[in-house]
Amino acid sequence: MAESQKPVEKKKRSSSFILTLAIIALIGYFVISLISLQMEKSEKAQQVAQAQVTLQQKQEQNDELENVLTDGDESAYIERIARDVLGYVLPGERVYYDISSGD
Repeated sequence: MAESQKPVEKKKRSSSFILTLAIIALIGYFVISLISLQMEKSEKAQQVAQAQVTLQQKQEQNDELENVLTDGDESAYIERIARDVLGYVLPGERVYYDISSGD
């Protein structure tokens, strides 16, 4: 009779081992998924922060352009952009650049 119980015990052990292995694999899958989602969340948070900075800059530019349109001071705005961005100067004007270290 003892011999007939051994195959049953082996079946229980092998099924228990397979069940344990399946549970470990499932837990591993969930851990990897959780880590992946955390990394994705972090990337999305960085993208949102960058988008907010860009939005703020664009809003400031829009406000400046609206002020130019409402004040009618287009010539001063155009002159400032020509000087600052494009590097233009008036005829006969000399521009000096301070190249000192600023100490």
